[in-house]
Amino acid sequence: MLKGITDNQEVIKEILDKAEVLWLAIVDNEGPYSVPVNFGMVNGVIYIHSGKKGRKVAAFDSGAPVAFSTVVDLEAKTGDTACSQGYRFRSIMGRGTPRLVTDDKKRMAGLDAITLKHVGKMLPYSKKVLTVTAVYAIDILTIKGRIKE
Repeated sequence: MLKGITDNQEVIKEILDKAEVLWLAIVDNEGPYSVPVNFGMVNGVIYIHSGKKGRKVAAFDSGAPVAFSTVVDLEAKTGDTACSQGYRFRSIMGRGTPRLVTDDKKRMAGLDAITLKHVGKMLPYSKKVLTVTAVYAIDILTIKGRIKE
């Protein structure tokens, strides 16, 4: 049963807090593609990290918007007919504008959000790795949740 689409920010935040991976849909001069990323959130802004070169960075630096999605609580449904097969889940989908974070304090806050989300505690950073790491903020333009039970 499709419970529906929601713009309830508490439900959306709960889904994003629980999600382990965010899928980004990006378009560049080669066309559309999708990439999974680790992420964190601070004050309604999604933060991701990346190397400083490559297709994703070039697309981000172009200023083009990105789409994103994630899913949690994925559970297969079964039954006696093909039409009774499927999944129960909670998901979000949205669109945003990526921007390179250059302010050192905000850059570290973004990295800290990612670390805390995925590790559950702060760990030291390697200075060598930090010098080759870019941090991007994705300012959310639209976001919706979907719940299928």
